[in-house]
Amino acid sequence: MMPMEANFIPDILIVDDIEHNIFTLRSLIESHFEANIIEATSGEQVLRIINDRSIDLILMDVMMPGMDGFETARLIKNRPKTTNIPIIFISAYDPTQKLLEKGIAAGAFDYLTKPIDDNQLVYRLKMYLRFITHEFMMNLHLRELNMKLIEEIEERKATEETLQISREKLKAANASKDKFFSIIAHDLKNPFNGIIGLSSLLIDDYDSFSVTEQKEFICDIKTTAENTFKLLQNLLDWSQTQTGKIHFEPEQFDLASMASEITDLVKISAGNKNILLECDIPADIRIYADKNMINTVIRNLLLNSVKFTMGGGRILLSARNAGSYVDISVTDNGIGISREHLDKLFSIDSNVVSYGTDGEQGTGLGLILCKEFVDKNSGAIRVESEVGAGSTFTISIPVNAQFY
Repeated sequence: MMPMEANFIPDILIVDDIEHNIFTLRSLIESHFEANIIEATSGEQVLRIINDRSIDLILMDVMMPGMDGFETARLIKNRPKTTNIPIIFISAYDPTQKLLEKGIAAGAFDYLTKPIDDNQLVYRLKMYLRFITHEFMMNLHLRELNMKLIEEIEERKATEETLQISREKLKAANASKDKFFSIIAHDLKNPFNGIIGLSSLLIDDYDSFSVTEQKEFICDIKTTAENTFKLLQNLLDWSQTQTGKIHFEPEQFDLASMASEITDLVKISAGNKNILLECDIPADIRIYADKNMINTVIRNLLLNSVKFTMGGGRILLSARNAGSYVDISVTDNGIGISREHLDKLFSIDSNVVSYGTDGEQGTGLGLILCKEFVDKNSGAIRVESEVGAGSTFTISIPVNAQFY
């Protein structure tokens, strides 16, 4: 019995309407080759078989009831799926070779006559099976090469994606560094210049100023110091988020009591500008988040609204249940934000410098910190604004721990 390479065992289909002929061919093949033998007794049965499974070689009688071998061969060759299956016709002696020509025209590889010469059939099968095995091995090798190529392509894509992520991280890190030093060099330095200047005036010419002027200077120093402290606090919080040192301890807590404490603190700043600050948060609303982070977010959003709202204006802190989330909104009737600046509010690499209604300079760091804290708490932040009509900042925070 001839072994096939790499355990390749061909599927050979024997087609004949006489059972004895099928038995004879099967016995001859099985005594010389390792093969899977499939049997068929009609052309119609052949077409069903090759439609359902892969066949490597067909040995087919020509004269069969119904569809003969020639018609069956033509149909096999007309199907893209089966056109390459080798067909060997086995039929009666053909002295004129007309049947041979007809068989070749139908797409057969060879034509053998009955009675079958065992040695001749074995020789022909050996030749064809060697060819089929070689083709199988080539296809197997090509598939392996193709798989290796696909793996290399995927590895390259993964490497390129990793490099792209690294480039984006490096770009963000550089933008963060630039923003950091910009704030230190300008936004943190300038207030101290003001504090030092006013303090020097008081020290050098204290007696030349009236009590009212002295109080105004002291109030200016206090206000500048407070605003600078808030900026420094944001700067420290933000730097901790960049280095991964900030503690994250989410828990479920009552929102109303926290909001009340925050508004009490911010009302001082709002009152200095004659701005009405209101809080409308139901007592039963609870969220799951890091308390300190959400406190910082709400405080920053309220102070931001105070900065950009004119005297006599109104700011509302509200909240509502939205299914698995709670929407917390800060709404003001301030100066609003242009469409051009809306898309840049939460981007560290944007250099948007804005001034409050009393000339307060904004760095944009507070909103960037808000977004990072909200993201950390599996939430989302969005803004709606119209120039001259005011803005609404909304953060969505989970109700429970299922989104963590």
